[in-house]
Amino acid sequence: MEDNIIIRRPVVKDGYGVWTLIKNSEPLDLNSKYAYLLFCTHFRDTSVVAIDPDQDDKVVGFVSGYRPPVQPDALFVWQVVVDSSMRGRGLAPRIIRDILEREYNQDIKYIQATVGPSNKPSEGLFRKLAKYYDAKCETTVFFSKEDFGEGDHEQEVLFHIGPIKRG
Repeated sequence: MEDNIIIRRPVVKDGYGVWTLIKNSEPLDLNSKYAYLLFCTHFRDTSVVAIDPDQDDKVVGFVSGYRPPVQPDALFVWQVVVDSSMRGRGLAPRIIRDILEREYNQDIKYIQATVGPSNKPSEGLFRKLAKYYDAKCETTVFFSKEDFGEGDHEQEVLFHIGPIKRG
């Protein structure tokens, strides 16, 4: 797909745009503006933004990720969001692959993410990434519904993909 989308590491000035994108993308959990500023600084090597220059440099995609301290050869994808105007164009897998293709991340062998059972688009995304990287995809319950205490948060299933094979 040919477009003008700019895919890059986030910077501080992207923080508010990321927060706004997620705020407008229910049912995603909205974290504080401060949290997104941290992802745009402390975790910029394992996060990514997609910017649309045709929409005044609007943030139209974001992935927050980090390397778990207990498994530094994994990329844990915390949130994936694509603006409604950009869905169905393959942007989500493109921006995750951007993170994995960076020189800093060449030692990452696994992709991990948690997905609620009702989130079929995210489930499809991670299965597609497993296929792209010719990797095994295993799932286990990571957080039960009870772990979230009161409220209606569903369980979170861990997708563990890998080892990934780079072309």
